[in-house]
Amino acid sequence: MEPARALATGPRVLLLDKPAQGLSPAVAARTYALPAGLDACGFLAERRLPSAPRGRTVVVYEPRHGAVVFSGEAAELRGR
Repeated sequence: MEPARALATGPRVLLLDKPAQGLSPAVAARTYALPAGLDACGFLAERRLPSAPRGRTVVVYEPRHGAVVFSGEAAELRGR
């Protein structure tokens, strides 16, 4: 489904695979702000970790070579 149509339907769950790939940091920040404003649970596959929206808990799973090497809140990952 086209992303704009999917967002317009009021989804409860979002699955996003590298939504900001190839975008400038400013455009990427706006891209991440769109789903952050929805009342939905989101799953994001991304190489760069975006900043977490205020008031939301962001849980991160970092896979490496087929195993999860980190599981926890995004703030913990930034502190490593």
